[in-house]
Amino acid sequence: MLAEPVRADVDVPSGAPRYTIDPQASEIRVLVYRDGPLARFGHNHVVVGRVQGEIRAGVTAAASGFRLEIPVDSFAVDPPAARAEEGDEFAAQVSEPARRDTRENLLGGDVLDAAKHPLIRIESIALFGPDWGPTVMARVTLRGVTRDLRFDAAVLRQDDMLAMVARFRINQSEFGIEPFTTLNGGLRVRDPIDIRVRLVARREK
Repeated sequence: MLAEPVRADVDVPSGAPRYTIDPQASEIRVLVYRDGPLARFGHNHVVVGRVQGEIRAGVTAAASGFRLEIPVDSFAVDPPAARAEEGDEFAAQVSEPARRDTRENLLGGDVLDAAKHPLIRIESIALFGPDWGPTVMARVTLRGVTRDLRFDAAVLRQDDMLAMVARFRINQSEFGIEPFTTLNGGLRVRDPIDIRVRLVARREK
């Protein structure tokens, strides 16, 4: 299901305890799917990036919030371990030259345009519901285009560690990206992409 667009102002609570994202233990994973009558000649792709930022964890979901940044040059295309984790749709092997060419296209001007937009930002607008399973209203800025989304998350707090996982779907075209196509449209990239976020954060002393 596509994340539901919303509109609101970004407001991250400043008084709640601050947790710093551990970039080595956190990731954003983007699943990109082949499409078209010649789809069998292409590959689905797994793109993995690192996340940095902060989480403000209050006593309730409503008193919490977060600000995240993903450096686009941290994206790795089709790491073998990540492809294996995603199952049969990603079972086919992708050669190193193909991975390199796909990453070059991803960071180029027609897709993420890394030279002009080096960061992707995800900022909470509001959280509501139980603190262990909140519904999140968030603002995503990608390639200079901002959209507001709604999705569900799961949160675990233990001692000075906080973990959060979430997943949602977006359309590339809503962020000004024309999905890649070749062979006169016979092989193309599907417009919707699935995004999964896994965060591990440590409480500041």
